Amino acid sequence: MKNDNLLAKWLSGEISEEELKILKRSEDLSLYEKIIAHADKLEAPAFDRATLLQKIQQQQSASSSKVVPLRPWKWMAGVAAVAAVILVSFLFLGNGDTVISTANAEKTDVVLPDKSEVTLNASSSLTYNEKKWNKKRLVKLDGEGFFKVAEGNAFDVQASLGTVSVLGTQFNVKNRKDYFEVSCYEGSIQVVYQKDTTRLAPGNTFRALGGEVVQTGGFADNVPSWIRNESSFKSVPYREVLKEFERQYNVKIRTDTETNRHFTGSFSNRDIETALKSITLPFRLKYEFTDGKKDEIIIYADKD
Repeated sequence: MKNDNLLAKWLSGEISEEELKILKRSEDLSLYEKIIAHADKLEAPAFDRATLLQKIQQQQSASSSKVVPLRPWKWMAGVAAVAAVILVSFLFLGNGDTVISTANAEKTDVVLPDKSEVTLNASSSLTYNEKKWNKKRLVKLDGEGFFKVAEGNAFDVQASLGTVSVLGTQFNVKNRKDYFEVSCYEGSIQVVYQKDTTRLAPGNTFRALGGEVVQTGGFADNVPSWIRNESSFKSVPYREVLKEFERQYNVKIRTDTETNRHFTGSFSNRDIETALKSITLPFRLKYEFTDGKKDEIIIYADKD
């Protein structure tokens, strides 16, 4: 009996003890258990077990007997339609890498092999290799993530704009285009940016904008504001505020106002009308939705 058929039976609760023994000897059961466990943590539409079962059954009828070496990609092809239900991508690559990514307007929690924890903000991705983890605790980050690192040997966060190294601590890394920011919440961390090394103690932030290091003041929070569903900024270019708004609400913003001026303030990630007021009123700006659409917003100067 094919493993796909056994997986379908397992998901529906109809698998026998003998069939379960066969399935446990394959790599498929472990893969699906991880996916289902991860889906339970999503801040996204509810995970639909029945839909996944249906996709597997459809795959059975369409599949041939040909063996495809990269089984995770076979799974992705077979259940691609489930992406409408599971918005966070959770991929296991043939080289041992695990890639977890979020889309706009969502975030997710990740538990690493050493029990270190990462919360990914909207439109972010995290890559790590479980096979090599015991030798080197290394993750690659694109976007933004808050890390709670378990004690152990060196833990490195590799981003396109810089690298953060720690032993065991809590910190936030924001790695967006031309915007690199690291904040230390517990312990101490080392930031390598353009070959220069900076050490951060709790309550301190390292920030680089457009390739230039920017001085920032301290802070007293114990977690990033976005963990509490609020995006906060301290003397940040307005264009970066608008980009973050687009990520949090999955909208497109158009404006002809000055976006290089600095913004200090915050907006809610749960109420779009309140959030829009928070980012427009300080500059005496107005906003409107394009032709009644909720995913296109125009921000313009108040000429009254």
